[in-house]
Amino acid sequence: MMQGSGPGMKGDMSGMMQMMKKMHRMHGGMMGDKGHGMMGGAMMQMFDADGDGTMTPEELRTGLQAKLTEYDSDGDGALSIEEFEALHSAMVREIMVDRFQHLDADGDGSITAEEMTAPADKMERMQKMRDGMRQMQPGDGAGMGDSEMMNDD
Repeated sequence: MMQGSGPGMKGDMSGMMQMMKKMHRMHGGMMGDKGHGMMGGAMMQMFDADGDGTMTPEELRTGLQAKLTEYDSDGDGALSIEEFEALHSAMVREIMVDRFQHLDADGDGSITAEEMTAPADKMERMQKMRDGMRQMQPGDGAGMGDSEMMNDD
């Protein structure tokens, strides 16, 4: 078991941070994770120890250390590729379950065609709203442009 932080600890934690960043890049943007920074959704919840919606560096450090300890099955204070694979698989599964639950709008344990395409439908509605807002901007022929304002006198 680990007893505090030794010289190799900083490298181990840095490696875990790199892994977390890569996992977020691979999985974080899938199906609706918007703007939660490096640690979105399930990742944020996993390390936000006090549940206040904000993850501090200390919470992240403590959470990562706990993961290292939990998955260090031989107790040598470091993760072998096999131990890291187990950690990575568990974390990816948590993200996958979070995404599944996000898509399963009615919570029945299955994702229908309508639920699967809901993010695309939402994107389409947002684009239509954005396009409508652009058409309403003054000076582009819609709404009150400069020439109409001058004729109000």
